[in-house]
Amino acid sequence: MNIIFIAVNLAFALLIAPVIDGFERKIRARLQNRQGPSILQTWWDLIKLLKRPTVEPQGSIKSLYKLAPYITFTAVLTAYLVVPTLLPSSMNFIGDFIVVVYLLGLATLSFVIGAFSSGNPYAQIGSNREVSLFMSEELLLALIVSTIAVIGKSLSFEQLFPLPLRISSALALILLFVVVYVASARLPFDIAEAEPEIIEGPLIEYSGKHLGLLEYSIFLKRLLLYSLLLNFIIPIQNPIRLVCYLIGIVILSVIYSTFEAYYGRFRIDQAVKLMKKLSAVALVVWIIAVVGW
Repeated sequence: MNIIFIAVNLAFALLIAPVIDGFERKIRARLQNRQGPSILQTWWDLIKLLKRPTVEPQGSIKSLYKLAPYITFTAVLTAYLVVPTLLPSSMNFIGDFIVVVYLLGLATLSFVIGAFSSGNPYAQIGSNREVSLFMSEELLLALIVSTIAVIGKSLSFEQLFPLPLRISSALALILLFVVVYVASARLPFDIAEAEPEIIEGPLIEYSGKHLGLLEYSIFLKRLLLYSLLLNFIIPIQNPIRLVCYLIGIVILSVIYSTFEAYYGRFRIDQAVKLMKKLSAVALVVWIIAVVGW
């Protein structure tokens, strides 16, 4: 039965992740006094891309360039086996929190390698930005994971969902809220496509189904991170959990898209500097958790 529930969670994620992006595009458009596209527009865009042939750039390392979108997509999708979404079912084992962090790291690494292997200097400069942001983000995430592990005395989601109400758990979740935003490829920290700028980001050379897979991976990663954050907060009992989860997804989408609508893009040094300051705060929160508050 658990396998069926996990399959339902996977199907929910595959279906809803692009719809959430469409919903957020609609909110951003309304905040900027525009009509905006339909909330299904992201799905139509993905279907169009997945039907189109791919173009391989000359001078690229073709094996890495072609393989990267599939590894990125598979890594993010695999993480859904461990993080519950619609139903509170997942593959629980000791250290599954660490596995999710590694899978997300693998997805980012593969994404960056694909861009580097394209041979386009602008894609490579965009990848440098991704790597810098990823490294600073990983330090903050490692401190948050350590804090949550101290609070829950475990690295298994089965023991950590939901976290007990303490000062340290509230502060750790606020920091995780920021990390979810940064890791979701959003302004002002990062965006995979930046058409108004010379450096158009790591996706510049990708086209057709490869581009569709990478964009799909970004939408799936956002929903995965939303689910991870919400599972630390919402009660585990159904049907209360189901209602809280769906309301939580809508609230996070509204908050994050509102932030994104009103901010320009940070320079990479500004983004890294902010992440370093947050890492120092996370270290203090870890000490508070060790003390037992």
